[in-house]
Amino acid sequence: MPEELAFARKASGLVRGLSMTDAFAVGFMNQGITPSIWLIFTLGLGTFLGGNLVIAAIISLVMAGIGFPIVWGVLGGSMPRSGGEYIYNSRIIHPIFGIAQSFGDAVIWLMWLYVLAPLCASPGMSVMFSYVGWDSAAAYIDDHNWLIFVIASLFNLVGFLFVVFGIKFFAMAQKFVMFFSIGGAIVIGLVFTFTSKATFISNWNEAAQATGSPGYAQFIKAIEGAAGQAMPTTWTWGATFGTMVVMSWLFAYAYSISFIAGEVKRPDKTIIWANLLSIVFPFIFMFWIAIVVQKTTGYQFIQAASWMDNNGAIDGYNMPFASDFISLGVYCLGASSAALGGLSKVLAAWMALSYIGFTLWWLALSYLAFPRILFAWGMDRMGPKWFTDINPRWASPVKNHVLCLALSQILLVIYMFGNFAVMQNVIVTGLQVTSVFLPTAIAAILFPYMKRARGIWDSSPYKKWTFLGLPVLVWGAAVDIAYLLILLYVFIFNEAAGQFNTASEILFVAVWVLGVAWYYFWKQRSKSVGVDVSMTYGELPPE
Repeated sequence: MPEELAFARKASGLVRGLSMTDAFAVGFMNQGITPSIWLIFTLGLGTFLGGNLVIAAIISLVMAGIGFPIVWGVLGGSMPRSGGEYIYNSRIIHPIFGIAQSFGDAVIWLMWLYVLAPLCASPGMSVMFSYVGWDSAAAYIDDHNWLIFVIASLFNLVGFLFVVFGIKFFAMAQKFVMFFSIGGAIVIGLVFTFTSKATFISNWNEAAQATGSPGYAQFIKAIEGAAGQAMPTTWTWGATFGTMVVMSWLFAYAYSISFIAGEVKRPDKTIIWANLLSIVFPFIFMFWIAIVVQKTTGYQFIQAASWMDNNGAIDGYNMPFASDFISLGVYCLGASSAALGGLSKVLAAWMALSYIGFTLWWLALSYLAFPRILFAWGMDRMGPKWFTDINPRWASPVKNHVLCLALSQILLVIYMFGNFAVMQNVIVTGLQVTSVFLPTAIAAILFPYMKRARGIWDSSPYKKWTFLGLPVLVWGAAVDIAYLLILLYVFIFNEAAGQFNTASEILFVAVWVLGVAWYYFWKQRSKSVGVDVSMTYGELPPE
């Protein structure tokens, strides 16, 4: 058969062993509740003073909640193969487009590994140590870059081990990490919910008096002096839209489900529902925590605290904890670690461990995604044949996992000791919008009308889903694109542009250029052995 010659394997070797709960957990955990909300306060509110996180969360829920589940759910259910959006974009638009954008996505998943792994050490472990009174250990971690690298490397290895032994082991471990991490996020919410503003101010002032730091009211004044502006007393639309850039971490990343689309049961129902639930549940946490944090700390205070956590401690700040939202929760429990009782210390540690747990699982999900991108390329002969090797014992692309581990460790060394300022989370987010989310939304809006994808669309279980005469997929993609353009505008033209420099622009373009070069190299390589790879792109790879 010609297709047997065109595809690298007659069957993928992967198994459909993941339930709806497993698929939901993949999407939900990639939203990273605790560390994402940390960044929403610190980087989002700390950059865009005057942002209203409640309104930003509602807008994000409506736009991302319509756009992302429809785009990624319909595409995933129509083309239920593991490998991510490369499958969709290469079949709908063109294989060059699919390879180029997914080359960028492969780079993104590697970048997340070396950007996120150090966060498990600092602030993750160092903050947890400070909460329980191990201040010397906390300071030692923060003061020694080599130790942060060692701890980051260990977490990187653990993330690899969670995934390399197959999808069943991964799913079992995921449930444990998810419930433990969610528990810590719930503790944070409850602490703010049941702490009055008066108690928070009293605890803060007690710690301030003991350390010679600014009291509650004086702290706001000191931050206003450092920031060169008064802390807002009310919110603005511009700042609110600004916070949505960072808030996308909490709403846009359930797309990770697409990388295991060939390994879930009933993909026509599972993928779309798992995507939707993975957006709704983070919204509930964000909505709840945004309200109770402001209620307990005060509007101007949380703006000031977020600004300092984003820009660095002001002179005279000697408080026992930082001013991030988790640390403010610990201040609700007591004025210092010495003032915390046994139960309070356990709760404080659990709050910090929630941050570590979600961040660790981001690493594990990078090991889930990157190897499957390579696997999908290999199936289409867009890479060496060993990209498609599946370990028969674990039903896992072990060689691709090992390659991911090796590359991430090399890049971690460069990142930790080479001072590559361009390689940071804001830049990765921008790259994700331009190389993954927008290209795939464009492919989705074209899917019903592209001749090359006609056979796939005609067999799609969503072909008859229409609204006002247009496919529901088109409406969802239009909402998705509108949401992404808001993020892109704020990212490029407002405060986030401070990190969008020439090196960033080179990175954004380079990944696409390298992807195109990769396509032509492997197309010619396959042609030299008598295989026309264009035959593979009129249909889906074998299961």
